[in-house]
Amino acid sequence: MFIFRQDKQDYQDKNPVYLVNPVKKEKTASRYQKAKKINIVYEAGFCGFWLYRKLTKAGYSCIVTPPNLTPSTTSKVKTDKRDAQKLAFYLSAGLLKSVNVPPKKVEFDRRIIRCRNQIVKKQSRAKHQTQSFLNLHGINKLEEIKTNWSKIHVKWLQSLSFEYQSDDFHFSKPLRDYHHHHNEQIEVTRFLRELSQSPDYNKNLRLLSSAPGVGLITAMTLLLEIYDFKRFANCEQFASYLGLTPSQYSTGDHVRLGHITRQGNAKVRRVLIESAWTLIRYDPHLKEKYERIRSKGENGKKAIVAIARCMAIRLRRGLLDGTGYVIGAC
Repeated sequence: MFIFRQDKQDYQDKNPVYLVNPVKKEKTASRYQKAKKINIVYEAGFCGFWLYRKLTKAGYSCIVTPPNLTPSTTSKVKTDKRDAQKLAFYLSAGLLKSVNVPPKKVEFDRRIIRCRNQIVKKQSRAKHQTQSFLNLHGINKLEEIKTNWSKIHVKWLQSLSFEYQSDDFHFSKPLRDYHHHHNEQIEVTRFLRELSQSPDYNKNLRLLSSAPGVGLITAMTLLLEIYDFKRFANCEQFASYLGLTPSQYSTGDHVRLGHITRQGNAKVRRVLIESAWTLIRYDPHLKEKYERIRSKGENGKKAIVAIARCMAIRLRRGLLDGTGYVIGAC
């Protein structure tokens, strides 16, 4: 935590305070109650927002700043005291961005969708380990098995046996992991579906799901990760938050646009791009735009990112207007 008094003279006379222990942070803040005004900033991290809520409830001015957006320095020396001085100076100069702190319920519900994402990653890792083991032994699936990890495919995997007992044991490990994570995913998805039917989310879920390709996971990811679409003044701000705007390298009369910034919420960006592949099959306007970008020599990945941006803007507008997804110009 970094604490300093508002007026310039007090800031010069008193060094900022940096404490790692969150309990000590709260006690330290009480020492400065006689100051005219106290501004507090701490970097977003593992301890979440409970400290922010306690400090603001006690009457302090506090922000939580994202570490990746803190201005960097060329200094090769990094200590806690230097970090405190740097953040205190940036805060006094108004150079720090602040994280939008969600309501408690949204923060806790958000953990469900993030838990599901972690389970899906673990399940994918188990699949890759299983396939790698088969590749090591030169084993290919049967011709009659058309789809990987279907019921028939899993049953065939369980029936395999190897020459050595150690191989049987080794091969059974990722299969057990796959079944465990598969059951976990079903359980978490069931809870997420029940959560989506609550009055807090049901209305907006139906508006978002009116778009082809947007199902439970995409809609709940948008609602829980963004939750307040009104905090963006316009569609450009929203697209920038998602990291779907192109980076720019310009000097003088030369203007060059690069890849997307990827500065925003990666979880939302991922589900939007996945849904965009389905959307272009049902939305003729976006399908035409996708083909137009491809005709310029761009690959499909770049084209689908442009579609995801249009899709995100339409979803936001449909949610704010209460009309749902409307097919039309981006």
